[in-house]
Amino acid sequence: MGLKKHIDRRSFVMGMSAALGAPLAFASDPYPTKPIRVVVPFPPGANVDVVARIFTDKLSKEIGQPVIVENRPGAGGALGWDAALQRPADGYTLFYAVRSIMGITPHVYPKSKLDPVKDFTAVSQICTLPHVLIATPNAPFSNMRELVEFARKNPGKLDYASLGVGSHPHLAVEYWARQLDLKINHIPYTGNPAIDVMSGTVPLFLEGSGTAVPRVVSGGVKAIAVTGGSRIEQLPNVATVNEFRPGLDEDGIIGSTWHGFFARRGTPDNIVSALNRALAKIAKDRDTVKRLSEFASVSTGTSSESLNAVIAKDFEFFGNIVRNMKIAI
Repeated sequence: MGLKKHIDRRSFVMGMSAALGAPLAFASDPYPTKPIRVVVPFPPGANVDVVARIFTDKLSKEIGQPVIVENRPGAGGALGWDAALQRPADGYTLFYAVRSIMGITPHVYPKSKLDPVKDFTAVSQICTLPHVLIATPNAPFSNMRELVEFARKNPGKLDYASLGVGSHPHLAVEYWARQLDLKINHIPYTGNPAIDVMSGTVPLFLEGSGTAVPRVVSGGVKAIAVTGGSRIEQLPNVATVNEFRPGLDEDGIIGSTWHGFFARRGTPDNIVSALNRALAKIAKDRDTVKRLSEFASVSTGTSSESLNAVIAKDFEFFGNIVRNMKIAI
């Protein structure tokens, strides 16, 4: 059923194409006939990886082929980006990316000449979600006001972790620190630093809601603030960054994110369209919506064209911020 059923109808389309004198719409073999690999540029267990696997597991059932996650963290997502570009544009390797990968990484690593518009075509945005600024349980602050007061009284003594230089947690926290005139220290990680936040090794980290909300609910960490335009149902008593100071994160443009699937530019349109339909169906599935809502993520399932437009906008927006912050590598 699903994607395979759609592509297997090629015989009908071939007949119609021949009758109309048009080029054939599909290759001689149905798609997919073998496993699909999805490059996820984050470590296993990170928020992005957790959400990605919800969709890859369901996509495998929808298309009748294994969908294998290939974690390639590092360099703000550039390593995963490069890995995806090394594969043929045949729909058997997809790239799972988020706002920071497409909007921030190309500007942080300009020598890599990464271009989201030229390198990839969007398949579908599958969800949006906020981040949560989490702190170690024994931190001497429990909200943004207390955090800012502590940082100002102790300049240069507060550390914050990120997923690496140029990652979304790095850019967002650094942006807020500069707006608030705070002197805090960036500790880049190659893996997920949340465990070190829980143990107190590093006191602060901006984590995606997919993994942050369960940690907060279990008492493993404190929630200092959430990103986005409004508070989230799962943490109703935690104020937004924007509530502390309007304009710090208007509508979540700095701190919130989206997730989406991409194919290499040049992948046949019919494959991109069929994958889009499969992912849109999964995004609207009641179980998917429920599972994502448990950690404040909103399932979307947009068109390819819609996500391509979002990429272009984010690329320009964050390019200006990276240049102003001078964090290019």
